[in-house]
Amino acid sequence: METKRKKRLMNAVMVILILVIAACGVLAAGSIRGWFDTGTESWITSGHVSGVVSIERNGIGYSLQDGQGIKDGDVIETKQGSTAALQLGESNTIVLNENTELTVTSSAADAVELSVGKGELFADIPKAGKAFTLKLDGHEATVSDSVFSASVQTGSMTFDVLMGEDDVTASDGTAETVASGERLQVSEGGDGKVSASVQKLSAGSMNEFAIVQAQKCDRKNELCFSVAELQKVLDDRAAEKQAALEASLNAEKITLDATKKAGESESETGAAGTGETQKDGQADASGSGSADGSSVEEYTPQDNAASQGGGDASSDILECTIEIRCDTILDNMGNLTAGKETYVPANGCILSTSTVEFEKGETVYDVLSRVCSYAGIQMEASWTPLYNSYYVEGINNLYEFDCGNQSGWMYKVNGWFPNYGCSSYYLEDGDTIVWTYTCNGLGADVGGGMG
Repeated sequence: METKRKKRLMNAVMVILILVIAACGVLAAGSIRGWFDTGTESWITSGHVSGVVSIERNGIGYSLQDGQGIKDGDVIETKQGSTAALQLGESNTIVLNENTELTVTSSAADAVELSVGKGELFADIPKAGKAFTLKLDGHEATVSDSVFSASVQTGSMTFDVLMGEDDVTASDGTAETVASGERLQVSEGGDGKVSASVQKLSAGSMNEFAIVQAQKCDRKNELCFSVAELQKVLDDRAAEKQAALEASLNAEKITLDATKKAGESESETGAAGTGETQKDGQADASGSGSADGSSVEEYTPQDNAASQGGGDASSDILECTIEIRCDTILDNMGNLTAGKETYVPANGCILSTSTVEFEKGETVYDVLSRVCSYAGIQMEASWTPLYNSYYVEGINNLYEFDCGNQSGWMYKVNGWFPNYGCSSYYLEDGDTIVWTYTCNGLGADVGGGMG
């Protein structure tokens, strides 16, 4: 009897010790990771975090979360395709671009000191406090009431001021005052000599990150460039990119046609390797596969022509247009899966209307697959035996259900949303294809679903 009581007592003591150890572990981890921080304890807090962003505290690294308190010594690093906002008090905001590393030397409200080892940031600082210092890889900026962007690259640093003025001291001691509408360019030569110069800033010299942040900042209407001027730069760049892309698409298609015709010519003249060359030529032109992984030769123009007793149909080069958009996500960002923001273009357009050549017998899926491949746009599809067609699951890393339980990709041709798979829709000359992302109503928000 006495032995049983001792065993029960020992078991109870062990349980208590385990609970105490677990509690100490939770408290330690929570203290390091800021679980118990409140807005009043930390003057700097994390704002919206997009993608993979890490924070290192006391030698321990973990993922940065929205609303987390930032402490002295914290190192914040954004990864590829990620951004992170920092809120300093109630009014000051700093946004870190991808591949940026920032160390918080001092987070005190009246003595802020931040250090950027690499990367880029955009800042709107209306209330800088008594001292606000930004170190940029050996260079130092004293920040006042201003809106600016700063970029640190190997051997160079740029500091653009869009409102107000800031004093910047280069690593060699050269001091410059950079006013609204000016850029400070600092570079280091191979001999270690530092060169610093202040130049007039143009909207066209700013990159997309800085322009988009300027358009979104609280004091956007007070900047040296208007929102319309900044948008024009983005629109012009998009137009140039679109023209180059369209030319590339058509040029690539002509190259494929020429290769294919050369293979067919060898076949007709009885050249060596006849059968293999013709097969390879057809496979290159098809650009897609069947459910079992074989080339989709049953859909090629040559087979269609042969079944009708006709001649060579491969010479029928037709044209269609294709466009890929995700505008609806912009109105439903609150429902978007965390980390997907980086894949949503600011204007909702993944691919502007592009003219593409195709051959008779090709489908909507064939054109989409080829265009995404040429343009470097991610696309994933799966074969659906029930409908005997391919189903497009994701484009540009945006998948079904990424923005709600009714979200996903739909396509329309000449303004009509077909009720069958895209690889079953055979194109005609002059067709217009639009791929669009729906968020609500199973397509009702894009004009093609149920209300």
